[in-house]
Amino acid sequence: MFPAGASISPRGMLFFAILALTCITLSPFPDLGDKRLLELGDGNETVTYLLFLVFAATATIIAWRSDWPALKSLFIPSYLGMFGWVGVTCVISQDPLTSSKRAAMLGFVVLCSATLFLLPRDRDEMTRLLSWFALLIIGLSYFGVFFMPEYSIHQATDLGELQLAGDWRGVFGHKNMASPVFSFLAFIGLFVRTERPAEGWIIFVFSIVFIIASGGKSSTAICLATIVISYVAARISNFALWALLVGAPLAGFNLLGIGSVIWPAIASITSALPLDSSFTGRADVWAYALPRATETPIFGHGFLAFWNTAAMLYGAEQNNEWASTAAHAHNGYLDAVLSMGFPGLLLFLAAFVVQPALDIRRALSRGEEPALTLLFQQTWMFTLYLSAFESFFFNRAHPNWVTFLFAVFSVHYLARFKITRSANAR
Repeated sequence: MFPAGASISPRGMLFFAILALTCITLSPFPDLGDKRLLELGDGNETVTYLLFLVFAATATIIAWRSDWPALKSLFIPSYLGMFGWVGVTCVISQDPLTSSKRAAMLGFVVLCSATLFLLPRDRDEMTRLLSWFALLIIGLSYFGVFFMPEYSIHQATDLGELQLAGDWRGVFGHKNMASPVFSFLAFIGLFVRTERPAEGWIIFVFSIVFIIASGGKSSTAICLATIVISYVAARISNFALWALLVGAPLAGFNLLGIGSVIWPAIASITSALPLDSSFTGRADVWAYALPRATETPIFGHGFLAFWNTAAMLYGAEQNNEWASTAAHAHNGYLDAVLSMGFPGLLLFLAAFVVQPALDIRRALSRGEEPALTLLFQQTWMFTLYLSAFESFFFNRAHPNWVTFLFAVFSVHYLARFKITRSANAR
């Protein structure tokens, strides 16, 4: 894979453009005091859709011509079953038009994510591009914090969530989007330091500082836990022990979070811990969403057709304002059930939990790219863990959904193919 050279190739530019569009978007530094944010809609949705369509088509053609065996390897039962079920839930959706539009965007994003790893000419170019991408996000966000604080730090004049005043958000629209992205940048920093120590440590340190300043307690704790667990797990040869170490936090976070709403015994344990037992109001959302998940257990309410729709915003009960106006369930696994029923959740777990775990183990056993594999393992683990409190899965072009897919597809390739490190290696 990847012919090499020292300069950035057009393929590499496309790689960079996809990540930049995903994270910086067409509306960086949004004004949270703008009343237009209260309107139901997706802002620059049409232009964003078109750009992702163009990027997806271009990237797929490039990868098809140079790396067809890699693309063909994605046609496995777990992926086909998952995305096939998405199509089914669009057809039976309570809002087929909304589901179809969001599924189309999902398709463009999946194609972009599936080809990202194949675009750089070699590993060295990917390292440079990831480093530059991280430095760009860091540079823009810190510039905003120091020179445009009204657009990069939550303010008391924001239209919603006034309690967030003072929390950093950088180029992003919310601290809960900023802190997970900066966690991804921290993982990039740890990867880059294996090739460029000073550059990598700069990325890592500035990312961790930003996560803390954003007030993202969950992201901070889970980011640091992911780093520790991933380094320990990389040294475990027994698959059962590895799976237990990596999987235990996933089960534990969901049990303490949404489990506290389901089982009173868990709620009593959570109340005794030194944390907010309501999980910053998330418990209200879980209590609101859980009964609705069981209303249509097979097909769900339709692909991404439950939250942020006209039926939800204007037809929900008025006695639970916070829950009925939430953007998502603040739990990706619960949202999967709401969108696609329990079969959809099982298919998701097969495609995006079990399959990547097998691919990571296979890639590590090959021993060819341990640092690159570790980067994608950390991204995968972090997103799975944080999704016990946030919701990224299938969320169209959400940065953490894209980076998650990037990680999943990348370990798929690393488990099956050998990549070229640099032109000079030939």
